[in-house]
Amino acid sequence: MAAAAWQTATLDEDVQKTQGSLKRLAARGPVAAVNGVGPVCSKQGIRLKRLRAGHEEETFALGAACSEVFTGERLARVLAPAVDYQVKALQCLEQGKPCMPLSIHTSAGLPAALGGFVEALEPHLPWPGGDDWIVNLQQEGATAVWAGVEALMRLSQLRHESSPRSLVAVGERSYHGAKTTDLGMPAEPRWPSAPRTQGQVAYPVPAVGAESSTSLQEDFLYRFDAFLNAEADKIGCILFEPQWGSTFAARPWPAKLLQEAVARSKKRGIFVLCDEIMCGLGRHGKGTLFLSKALELEPDAVTFGKAMGAGAYSLSGVVLRQGASTLHGAGSKLVQCHTYAGSSAVALIAAESVLQEVPRWFAHADKMGQIILEEFQNINKSGFVRVDGLGLMWGGLFCQEDESKRAMAAEAFKSACEQGGVWPYFVPAGGFMITPPMDVEESELREGLRRLVQCVEKAQAVLAVDAGPPSKCT
Repeated sequence: MAAAAWQTATLDEDVQKTQGSLKRLAARGPVAAVNGVGPVCSKQGIRLKRLRAGHEEETFALGAACSEVFTGERLARVLAPAVDYQVKALQCLEQGKPCMPLSIHTSAGLPAALGGFVEALEPHLPWPGGDDWIVNLQQEGATAVWAGVEALMRLSQLRHESSPRSLVAVGERSYHGAKTTDLGMPAEPRWPSAPRTQGQVAYPVPAVGAESSTSLQEDFLYRFDAFLNAEADKIGCILFEPQWGSTFAARPWPAKLLQEAVARSKKRGIFVLCDEIMCGLGRHGKGTLFLSKALELEPDAVTFGKAMGAGAYSLSGVVLRQGASTLHGAGSKLVQCHTYAGSSAVALIAAESVLQEVPRWFAHADKMGQIILEEFQNINKSGFVRVDGLGLMWGGLFCQEDESKRAMAAEAFKSACEQGGVWPYFVPAGGFMITPPMDVEESELREGLRRLVQCVEKAQAVLAVDAGPPSKCT
């Protein structure tokens, strides 16, 4: 059997085995669901071939929650050094020779690839130069946030020794990981009937439309000041998402309000962490790796993750602006470390390649963002959905104030997407997000957007909503 034919036969066998195993799977979506999305057969650009409900289909994958950064030859280029490293290690193993480990438990040592990654990261840090910054490495976003909070709270304890602060402030609607075990609001019980995560306090967020309304801006600052007056002396650190993820479907913070909120928090002695797991890696289209750098926020810490490891390897982390000398002097160490936290040499090698390649695509992200704005222009005026975003991270929330009608709109929209061959990221709030790869081709993006717009229009027709000014999008 020819190699290509053998590979096809093997893939077909694997796909069928995976489809058959869905009845055993407890993961994203309902437990043991066999009629949802299933195994992926192939992917090229944003064209995805997969099984859904047991049947093969091709769809335009516009979503996938920032899990990809490059495709095609660009992805091959950034993965090549890590794959070469693996091949050389495999050859050594086969020959019984010593080799550089693919992964090493950090209690035994550190991957030699760590230094290259740290050097590649330093020029992108969202604050002026300094020699006191530190980085903690994790595998996914939620633990990166926890590590950042732990480090900042340790610094806060040293800063406020006479009156220690124990609370972490998060947005009244926010997402920093699973609502059961991680930070974010509204929090949910860790398991049925269990207590909720303690130690969080919710701060107010700007109302819809605040970016263009002086009265709404003044209202937010009044409410934020009232919050600080009541809680500041108990808060050690505060978390901001410069561009919200699924909570508000990629809506950016009004820049001036975010700058004010950060400045006022710092003035009260509160450490600031910007969670850029979703919006980082230059996806925002403003010409920097981190959005907090483009907005000149100068946070005390910033998280990164998602496709930092090229989408093929898991790597996340948090960078602190300062703390190396203080925490070292206090003999502190972070508890938020585990078996595979920063242990993968191949993930670090791939991430270094990503950091070298991704700046070449910052301008492309901005250009594609203008195309998305153009394609979404009509539906954004419909009164049925409000669309917001930056660069290559956009989303829409259905504008029905009644929760049941918003759920109906979301259901009708998803059904239209299933039939229309397009797949955004469906958000629980009642809407969608799109986060194409940084190198997405304009023609493919336009085709995917055209299909998505048609699906929105079909959902609007199902609900028979008249065009007009939007109702309150929340």
